[in-house]
Amino acid sequence: MVNKRGKNQGPSRKAPTTTPDWQAAVRRRTRFYVLVAVLLAVLFGVLVFQFFSRQQHYAPGEKISAVFSRQKIETGTALTTDMIEVREVPRGAVPESHFNFEEQAVGKVTLYPLVKGEIVIPEKLTGGKGGAVAQRCPSETWCVRVPVDWFIAAPPDLSEGDRIEIASVLPGKSLKNAGFIATEVQVVALPVDEDTPAYIFAVDDQEALSLLYARSNEYQMLVLLRPAGG
Repeated sequence: MVNKRGKNQGPSRKAPTTTPDWQAAVRRRTRFYVLVAVLLAVLFGVLVFQFFSRQQHYAPGEKISAVFSRQKIETGTALTTDMIEVREVPRGAVPESHFNFEEQAVGKVTLYPLVKGEIVIPEKLTGGKGGAVAQRCPSETWCVRVPVDWFIAAPPDLSEGDRIEIASVLPGKSLKNAGFIATEVQVVALPVDEDTPAYIFAVDDQEALSLLYARSNEYQMLVLLRPAGG
């Protein structure tokens, strides 16, 4: 080829092209698939081993001993041998935490009421640090005793575990000044003393101070019960 200046030029060259190394790609993919297959096989083996281990641990029809209540037992009752009994029941009908012998439960105090024939579990009895109320008080809350006569009207028929709201207003003031001083309050215990009936409520520290302030300044307080659905 001759350019405009009359000089000869060699044949034009195209940019070199590279061919993908498909064999190397296949080898890489093969190693990947083999590794995945090995991992899946190991996982399958572990699952199969766990399944048969459970089958051997809980044989069909296997029975174990568990402690049941002979009668209705109220909250705060110290268990005695005449209140409970040991029964042989299917393993699947018993929770993981349970008593196998009467001696394990005798002397402990119930944190919650038990019905006749109910299985006795450690979570419903005292056994940790503190008394019965302290063990039933939810974590990150304070349990406070509030007399019934603190309220302008008697609270509704409450049950342990209910959630309530407490509203307050200063006598003679407009309802615009009324408000809630405690919300989502859990009822921990019901009144037991007929002379000075009082509830045990679980509140946070700010709500406890608000109750103290309202009582000290003669605020009128009212309990509102939340419906079961929230």
